[in-house]
Amino acid sequence: MPCPDVFVQDVPTFARTAGLAFEDYFDARRPAVVDAEHCVRLNYEAFFFADLWERERFRSDPLLYCGLLTDPVSRTRFRPNVSSPRATHEGVTYFFENERNRELFEGDAEKLRLPGWKM
Repeated sequence: MPCPDVFVQDVPTFARTAGLAFEDYFDARRPAVVDAEHCVRLNYEAFFFADLWERERFRSDPLLYCGLLTDPVSRTRFRPNVSSPRATHEGVTYFFENERNRELFEGDAEKLRLPGWKM
């Protein structure tokens, strides 16, 4: 079923429109709620949770749980750590492989935040 024009930037709306369902990030036995309130975005990744307590658990230490992320400048997958440069743009936290990539991102975040594809 084709989706109406929905920008991928709005991951929860895109996922609902596409009829996607996800398991809770911490407990695969529970279905995640696919809405903005139960979603955490880091870089290009989106994490969905069954309840707000689990979302806050993830947000309290995302580096403990997130695994590999994609640097929005180099597009390289890497595992961020506490010393990884970071920036926030439109409520999304972005981690970078190095300080130069963070600077480039902040110079043109709209272009680099996520391809503006419509699905």
